[in-house]
Amino acid sequence: MLLPIFVDYGVHNHKAVETPRLREALKFKLGVVSTGNSLDHVEADDALMAANDASVKDMEAAAVAWAAELYSVPYFALKVVTDIVDGAHATEEEFVANFAMAQRRLQEAVPATLDYVLGRSLEEL
Repeated sequence: MLLPIFVDYGVHNHKAVETPRLREALKFKLGVVSTGNSLDHVEADDALMAANDASVKDMEAAAVAWAAELYSVPYFALKVVTDIVDGAHATEEEFVANFAMAQRRLQEAVPATLDYVLGRSLEEL
């Protein structure tokens, strides 16, 4: 349930930097990131994700986006998926099973992303 007093604070749409060349070069997928305050499957999150055509839900990207927007700093999110929200497996089991794989993927993706973006303008991403 959304508490009306916090809707203006908690529901935003932060525009990320477009990165078509980066995504193509590194074979990354494009998607909208939604957020929530629960690891569990919550119906309110489903509704927000559907309304915003979100691909993933996390609990960190919105805070980074908000801070970047507050200081007029361009940003984009680099995410890995640990569990499928409406998948067949219990969230905590799937998270634990996929956590090591997600860490490995980030260990590969972060340096590759930094190598790609360094020395390029936003328009070149």
